[in-house]
Amino acid sequence: MKEKINIMFVGLGSIGQRHLRNLKKILKNNVRFFAFRKSRYTPLLDFNGKKIKGNVEEKYGISVTPNLNLVNKKIHIIFITNPTSLHIATVLKLKNLKNAYIFIEKPLDSSLSKYQDFLKYIKKNNLKIFVGYNLRFHPGFEKLKKIIRIKKEFNKIKYAIFKCGENLKKFHEYENYLISYASNKRLGGGVNLNNSHEIDMMLDLFGNATILNSYKDNLSNLKIDVEDFSVSVYKSLHYKKKIISILIFDFFQENKERYIKLICENKEIFLDLNNFFIKITKKKII
Repeated sequence: MKEKINIMFVGLGSIGQRHLRNLKKILKNNVRFFAFRKSRYTPLLDFNGKKIKGNVEEKYGISVTPNLNLVNKKIHIIFITNPTSLHIATVLKLKNLKNAYIFIEKPLDSSLSKYQDFLKYIKKNNLKIFVGYNLRFHPGFEKLKKIIRIKKEFNKIKYAIFKCGENLKKFHEYENYLISYASNKRLGGGVNLNNSHEIDMMLDLFGNATILNSYKDNLSNLKIDVEDFSVSVYKSLHYKKKIISILIFDFFQENKERYIKLICENKEIFLDLNNFFIKITKKKII
């Protein structure tokens, strides 16, 4: 009989439940779920993130553990999907976990003060870490990479715009935005950390980058203690080619946008990440 995979969740908010649903769909009955939960603010959600009747623990047959120190080698994979500011601290509390895989929802943490301890611990206990920058695997992004990997196309890129804007009040219909992790500094919120997917995609496209300038502010009437607007400028040198990237984030625009736009010598390449399409506009020769 095939051994079941034991998967544990630390945090079962909206993103934790999304991973839970996907794992159940893929693994079906070949999985056992466990969880460590300190709060239960988030109701049971469906595949569209809508509140539905029921209890998440009962629906997925989740066994709840009262203490992270009790987590041991019987757990094969852990999903850390609690607030950003708790990510590294959570890993360091898994004292008895060895030879396992840990998925950490992006970003790694809101502070790197314990980063060296984190590195020593995962090496000592042979833990494999993956940070959830899943937009790298977006089919549109993968197509964009194929287009610009052709050297003659890459060399024609002048600059890039990475834009992510949406209304924080509409993040979760079941939740008052004031208690969302994204709204609270102590939980690792703010538009920069929340939208760090764009930084990761920039690095994946163009390699390491140097930040040239950055500005953040509170431009809306949102009652939050973190920035709701940010614009940053980076410079990349890839294959000796200089590329400037402009990253623009906000928490208050009404129409949700997430796109990458490459301004090239002879064309513009536009990737709409929300609507899954790429548009290439060639310059007219006059």
